[in-house]
Amino acid sequence: MGISRELAIRILKYLDEHPDFYFPFWVMCREYSDEDDNFVEIEADEWENIEEDNAYQTFQLWENLQNLDTDTGQFMSMGFIQ
Repeated sequence: MGISRELAIRILKYLDEHPDFYFPFWVMCREYSDEDDNFVEIEADEWENIEEDNAYQTFQLWENLQNLDTDTGQFMSMGFIQ
């Protein structure tokens, strides 16, 4: 799912400031690697570098349901049922 640059930075900053928060997506960026045109996962602590460099423009959220804890699974299930 494509997201704006601003939203990507907000998500990364929040995740960096709240390391125990489970976010079931990876923030991916297309311009992160000069070697190819593939998307690369961005780590939360890289949000300042992303914010400072306007070369990073194309972001997506990719599903990451690995290591899904029980509480998060139940919460997500309730959302789908309702």
